[in-house]
Amino acid sequence: MHRYLLVILALLILLALKAEPAAAAGPYDPGQPPARAVHTRYVCVPSLIWRSPELCPSHGPGTTAYRIASIHLPDPLPELPVFELPHDEDDDDLVPHTYAHVKTLPLNVYRHPMEAAMGLPPAYTMFSGDWWISVDGIVEYGGQQWYQINEEEFIPADTLALASPSRFQGVYLTEQPQHPFAWINRWVQPSVAPQDALNGAVEGLNRYQLVTIFAEERRGDEIWYLVGSEQWVQQENVSRVDVNPPPPEVGPGEKWIAVDLFEQTIAAYEGERMVYATLISSGRTATATPPGLYRLWSKVREGRMSNPDVEDGSPTWYFIEDVPWTLYFHEGYSIHAAFWHDAFGFQRSHGCVNLAPRDALWLFNWADPFTPEDVDLAYVGEGSPTTWVWVHFTSPFE
Repeated sequence: MHRYLLVILALLILLALKAEPAAAAGPYDPGQPPARAVHTRYVCVPSLIWRSPELCPSHGPGTTAYRIASIHLPDPLPELPVFELPHDEDDDDLVPHTYAHVKTLPLNVYRHPMEAAMGLPPAYTMFSGDWWISVDGIVEYGGQQWYQINEEEFIPADTLALASPSRFQGVYLTEQPQHPFAWINRWVQPSVAPQDALNGAVEGLNRYQLVTIFAEERRGDEIWYLVGSEQWVQQENVSRVDVNPPPPEVGPGEKWIAVDLFEQTIAAYEGERMVYATLISSGRTATATPPGLYRLWSKVREGRMSNPDVEDGSPTWYFIEDVPWTLYFHEGYSIHAAFWHDAFGFQRSHGCVNLAPRDALWLFNWADPFTPEDVDLAYVGEGSPTTWVWVHFTSPFE
């Protein structure tokens, strides 16, 4: 022990001998300019921010922790003013037809199964691309089942895969929401704070679950939303809805629709008040839905859709039969039901705005002009009441 103490003492003596003497402060000279004061703020810990926030920078870990800790959520948390529209979960009548996807191409379509058995030529042939058809009935001939898809049009049943339309539906709002809200678009476990540990004390949030956004926090190139006490989720996991003012062209009390291409949501308004909101699937990047302010020019209860630029035989050809509840707003672009997928909240379409069937039916019945149930097609004449459609891309990162 004494040996170690002697070594330490020797080192201290050497350091003292090598040390340069500090320059002494010179006498006061009134002719010399004063030394420049360094004006800066502390790197603050949360306890200092609570006492003297004016001394601390507006960013940094301490400030962020202070800001998050200062968020006081009401108890109990306020509920969104939504009314769940009545429907039967076991109801199979989501869409007006039974639909199916053609899984075997090319495919001959016959006037009757008997003609196929006799070797007669088909009525026509589906060559390539993506075909969705409606099924009118099923028959059996020669021990094989056949689907009738139109009058004098039959195809083998094993060439089709029946569609399973989405049962998702958005919300009707009984009053103006006071907070933004969102649907979870993929399962996520909330974190106790942005970029922090997962909160294992709460259940994970499921796809299509509706949440209220009480606060938001930026962390570098990430945005986080507070959806409950110590429940933060990253922006990429949600599709958010905000109340927007009507465009200047929209008159007082007029109906208008806001399509948010970034968030993949849609909201229906009557004047300034939001009355309905839900998820959409807009056009993919190569077939993007065009932003702009439009007016509905036609309502079609059921109609066929295909891409006008190519013909059957091209790999990009598609044909969809009896698409229900379509609202045309710009040339061939429309808002309509999509019975062929359940990917709402993500880009999916050839350019139109896809809705789940229940949402499409609600919007079709709500939008002006009013269309009686026995009317399949309505064109909007000059000066007739109609509905505005505002398509926009508004990123929270810009």
